[in-house]
Amino acid sequence: MGYSSTNIHFDYDGHYKKSGDNFEWIPIDGRLYAISFKTSSLDEITYSFLKESICKKKTIDPCIKRLNPSYIPLVVEPKRQSYNLDDEDMFVYLTSVDKEERRSILHVEVIEEMEIVPVTEQQSRVEKESSYGGNYSELASELPEVEVNPGALTLFTHIEEAERYLAE
Repeated sequence: MGYSSTNIHFDYDGHYKKSGDNFEWIPIDGRLYAISFKTSSLDEITYSFLKESICKKKTIDPCIKRLNPSYIPLVVEPKRQSYNLDDEDMFVYLTSVDKEERRSILHVEVIEEMEIVPVTEQQSRVEKESSYGGNYSELASELPEVEVNPGALTLFTHIEEAERYLAE
């Protein structure tokens, strides 16, 4: 079975801006990056494989930055962005080429930088509002203390749960 190279050029970090009826990509640093996949089939280049390769190329931790790959299709008028959300979108991107076999530049938006912040105190909703309907600010202003419902359920985010696990 023969292998072929599929090259993808991408802009890392930027945003889209509407210009008339069209959208244009505005890169943050103007640098263009490239990754190459040596595969026997385009089906092997999956959405997760692409994101993993971009993270490796840019030496970033995928747990800290959320990437949103997209492109402006060469065949769409007016020009507007098409987001890659899964393997099918990835395959469409890879197979959408012009007459000279060129494909669009991939745009990689950095949507969110996540940061682990130490949590010092956990409060359930019941702790923030008393069971008789008074609000937290009234309780804090030296009104008689109200006991918290001992059967209250406290919900934690994944990060808070991980911190609790590590602390134990």
